[in-house]
Amino acid sequence: VTNQELWERARRVAPGGVNSPVRAFKAVGGGTPYFAAKGEGAYVWDVEGHRYIDYVQSYGASILGHAHPKVVEAAQKAAELGTTFGAPTPGEVELAEEICERVPGCEQVRLVSSGTEAAMSAVRLARAATGRELLVVFAGCYHGHSDALLAAGGSGMATLGVPASAGVTKAAVASTLVTTYNQVPELTTEVA
Repeated sequence: VTNQELWERARRVAPGGVNSPVRAFKAVGGGTPYFAAKGEGAYVWDVEGHRYIDYVQSYGASILGHAHPKVVEAAQKAAELGTTFGAPTPGEVELAEEICERVPGCEQVRLVSSGTEAAMSAVRLARAATGRELLVVFAGCYHGHSDALLAAGGSGMATLGVPASAGVTKAAVASTLVTTYNQVPELTTEVA
């Protein structure tokens, strides 16, 4: 199988040929993406056998690289006990305890499966703690793919009430302020 064959198949069965808006290949100027077949350490191989240095590393989630022997061993042991549950597990309690013990000031954690879920939880927590509804996001930056986080894309989004992605409601856009990244004077003026 080739990258091109998989790309054609993927576009028939998944929006944009991908399962995450972060990987939408259309935004990088066309062409055919490589399809990862395996990874080891800092490298990844595509289905055609080409080896690449993996500068993405699952967006930081693979800090030990691909297929690190200790990670593989731990994953195999965990999978032998079951793969997913609709109930709490001892492992998640132990991980939360380790994080709280090692991170100064961290009293509790919420374990999630993705950055989008983490951002959604952070937004909800911030709104609960402050009583404020307005959310600030930065133009041109990716914050996740929940509605409020997809309201950005350009300054016209906030003023015209037009979302950056189809399916995002006007209410989500109305409660989201889009500002320029790393421009403190602009940020403080708009939020104030």
